[in-house]
Amino acid sequence: MDTMYIEDLQGEQYPLQAAVDRERGINGEKSISLTLYEEKWNEDYFKNIDTCWKVGFDDDEYEVVIPRAKARGKKAVWELKAVHRFFVDMRNSWKYETHTGSMTIQARMNFVFNGSGYNFVIVDSFGAKDLENFGDSSRLDLFQKILETYEAEFEIVGNTVYIRTRIGQDTDFVYHRNLNLKDITIEKDSTDFSTYGEGFGKDGLHVTYTSPLASIPGIGIRHAPPVRDERYTVESSLFNAVKKGIDESLVVSITVDVAELQAQGYQDAPNEGDRIFLMDDRLNLDIETRIVNISESFNSKGELISQKVTISNKSIRESYQSQLSNTVKQLQDLFAGRGNIPYNVLPEAIRLATAALLSAQTELIFENGIVAVSKNNKNLVVLLNSAGLGISTDGGQTFENAITALGINTNLLTAGAIHTNHIQIIGTESYFFWDGNEFMAMDPTDQRKYVKIKPGFIDISGGALRLRREDDYTVIQDGILRYQFSLSAHQPFFMGDEVRQVQYGFETSSHQLQNAQYYAFRHEGRYLCVFLGLTTSDPRYEATVEVVKQGTQETLAAYKTTATEDTVGQLLRVDLGPPTGNETGIYVRFRSGYTGNKVYVRVIRTYLEG
Repeated sequence: MDTMYIEDLQGEQYPLQAAVDRERGINGEKSISLTLYEEKWNEDYFKNIDTCWKVGFDDDEYEVVIPRAKARGKKAVWELKAVHRFFVDMRNSWKYETHTGSMTIQARMNFVFNGSGYNFVIVDSFGAKDLENFGDSSRLDLFQKILETYEAEFEIVGNTVYIRTRIGQDTDFVYHRNLNLKDITIEKDSTDFSTYGEGFGKDGLHVTYTSPLASIPGIGIRHAPPVRDERYTVESSLFNAVKKGIDESLVVSITVDVAELQAQGYQDAPNEGDRIFLMDDRLNLDIETRIVNISESFNSKGELISQKVTISNKSIRESYQSQLSNTVKQLQDLFAGRGNIPYNVLPEAIRLATAALLSAQTELIFENGIVAVSKNNKNLVVLLNSAGLGISTDGGQTFENAITALGINTNLLTAGAIHTNHIQIIGTESYFFWDGNEFMAMDPTDQRKYVKIKPGFIDISGGALRLRREDDYTVIQDGILRYQFSLSAHQPFFMGDEVRQVQYGFETSSHQLQNAQYYAFRHEGRYLCVFLGLTTSDPRYEATVEVVKQGTQETLAAYKTTATEDTVGQLLRVDLGPPTGNETGIYVRFRSGYTGNKVYVRVIRTYLEG
């Protein structure tokens, strides 16, 4: 472990020796707490410690958020609470722009991380998701919203954030009462426990869900806050959201106090997210589960002296519910984290590479091979022999990243620049080729269908172009532009009974709103613009004009004046919302502030924009 340090607000670093407690979990938490006593070696900076100072610990940098000073005898003591710099930096930076509509996780991460000082790598595949008004918040809040929406997890290495469907590895690590397990605590919290919920979606969509636990005497129906979200249009999706809220309302956790094996010569070090085995005959536990949080204590030399792990809350909650309803017999059948991580790329090549490397393991160990094992984590292994080079993250069980005679297989490649002459990506529905001169995507079943991209030129054959705007409206569909700039005026004029056409417009002396004209259009632009002139014959009485929506008769815009001459005109601009492509229309209506007083209106131009 690297030497600890503390850094003041001017960037000056000082040596640091202190006992440290560290918390880290799959929810992204990474924080430390430390106690610092006043000594001669720290007298240069001890009394100046303040919030926003930095602490370097185990290759990570933290920022002090809660410094607490205490008096102990004749000297002072600092108790410092610090969080990883990533969370502070992202919390203190704001994104003022907003986006609405469907976006990929790549696009949302670009939106949040651009200019943040941090990079990101999306390791697994995620589908596009819809979000309303995504933005106008801190980068940290937006990042957390991305994780919730796409059901993703992350880990931080240096300044790079890795996004996965699930962090951690499948390991063969075992916590056993007779080996390394000191104590085990099961905690249940039913403060917000619910057994019944309702959901309300778009166009009257309504679902209900009742937990089986509601039939148990003493529990019964316990209502949860309803889910109200018009983004839900499919019954099954809304039902699953309601059910998830009910099922997760019961909070159950198991905390395991384990012995530190490194002090006994073992190097295994499970991390948050890892799948491990837990055995304790006192509670009849023999299960495979997942670590969701790790609490560690280090002495002033940086040596790990104690460790507590919290295992999968989701699995424990499900098992407790099942015990209540007597629907399962063993806790182990309900714990999450079973099975291997699915290979996303080249599973057969990975299997062959793993077999080739492992077949030479005897030669490796006893003759002319090399095995490199991480000092801090035995699961991280590099294997080199005559068959090739392999990198493993599960203690040598599989080598997803390998170089053999079969080629180079990797599930993650990070590089500042890649220099190559040709790239081929062979999918089930598309082929992609990039030879340095052009990019080409081709239909494998019909090579007449392709897209070529060259500098200054795009060639599309056998298909069509679809272009969506930022608000998700399709501007070009199947190569056809879907846009209409002008509005169509009614012919003959759509005038009210008390309206008369004059030389440059329309006249009325009615105190009631009168139609001057009707305009039809297709909602293909966001903003409706009506440029008009309005005057009154007597400045004592106002002239009023309104733009009224067809059907609902909603007043979209209005303008009043006592001017007797019109030399400039007035622009009424209405936000119609994201375009729908539907046919609609508006009325231009006007009236006098006093019956008998003549007022005049003329419509100069009507159009859509944006």
